[in-house]
Amino acid sequence: MSTVLRRIAAVIVLLSGAALGFWVVFGAPHGWVGGMRLLKFALGLTSLGLVTASAWLMFPGSPDDDEDDDTTPHPMTGPLDAL
Repeated sequence: MSTVLRRIAAVIVLLSGAALGFWVVFGAPHGWVGGMRLLKFALGLTSLGLVTASAWLMFPGSPDDDEDDDTTPHPMTGPLDAL
């Protein structure tokens, strides 16, 4: 997946997760009882999952996730690496 498409998808997923979270906190009926309370809890967890998925899309974990990199992969070195 190209970087631009991945980032656009990440923003869309982030906005939908934030909107769902705000609706659960501020807009959902507070009188939900029984099974509906469990549904509200599941919707809150889904909102957190969407935000986490957005972060995963925006910042992939490995260089293999981005296929359109023009550079060859090389190990990053830092000041604490042994020479």
